Amino acid sequence: MRFPAFVGSLRAQLTIAGFAVIYGTVLTLFGVTYVTEDESVTTSAGIQVVTRSSGQQFGWVEVAVVALAPVAAALAWWWAGRAVRPVERIRSVAEHIEATDLGERIAMRQGPTELMSLAASFDSMLDRLHRAAVSQHQVIDEISHELRTPIAVLVTNADVRLASRDPSLELYREGLEQSRRTADRMLATLERLLVDARGSARSLDRHPADLMEILRGVVAEMTVVGAARDIRVGFTGPPSVTGSWDSTTVARAVTNLVDNALRHAPPGSTVDVDVRDGEDRIEVSVSDHGPGISAAEADNVFERSWRGDADAGQGRGLGLAIARQIAEAHGGDLSVRSPGPDGYATTFTFAVAR
Repeated sequence: MRFPAFVGSLRAQLTIAGFAVIYGTVLTLFGVTYVTEDESVTTSAGIQVVTRSSGQQFGWVEVAVVALAPVAAALAWWWAGRAVRPVERIRSVAEHIEATDLGERIAMRQGPTELMSLAASFDSMLDRLHRAAVSQHQVIDEISHELRTPIAVLVTNADVRLASRDPSLELYREGLEQSRRTADRMLATLERLLVDARGSARSLDRHPADLMEILRGVVAEMTVVGAARDIRVGFTGPPSVTGSWDSTTVARAVTNLVDNALRHAPPGSTVDVDVRDGEDRIEVSVSDHGPGISAAEADNVFERSWRGDADAGQGRGLGLAIARQIAEAHGGDLSVRSPGPDGYATTFTFAVAR
């Protein structure tokens, strides 16, 4: 036997149960009144008279029983509503999250212990899903950001070779070698980002390396990008700086700084990369002659996905945040000066411990 859909509702079932209890009690009380013997004692002329009646009917009993039926039903419906209110809250939050985002929470502060425990478990699950979604979005943003510059290098490198009016075998060979180095770095960056996405924390693959060799590769790639914008990329520093670093992430950080400088430098200007070797600290400065950064923007420029007015339409604002994260992971920091030294509009200094 199938019951109507309404009866399948928890509130309807609780209402029926509550009505049965409330109205059953009423019927029991009035039933007892209905069948109870009524005994009256009177005295007449010194003679005691006792009369008994059994099953005597009173008209008000039937009226009261009928009148209390809707009252019992309404009371049962109200009680059932209060009982299922926490469940409705959980359902409402679940539907709202599906339609919008993972930021909503049940946050139940009172109610039955079992339902409060269920709501707390549901909120904990949403917290985990929210963290996973945020992490996933960050990885996607970083992958798209970090692959943008290498792809631009590959395209620009091909355009320069194809636009040559007098191409030679050496020119094409040089272009292919540059493209191979860029593709290798892009593959290493992608693999590292995927490893970071699967792990719970960022990890560094430190190994002995020559920082100048790493930076020469970065400058060679970005020189191609700068040439397409009529911007020269200069590079100065000692012949060799050895230490223990994660070559892939350091190259990512400096590439982001040079790319940021190229996007703001005017055509015909120079972006300079300078390396200073300290006793226990190495500083890589990237300077440009762009519009500069105001004091108000300098406080926010390293925030993830923040962009100033001059950055409209120029990416997601992740490069500087990623560069600072990499610097801090290497025991250093990333700072900015605007105006910078020696007449530069802006200078970013990427520092790492040896």
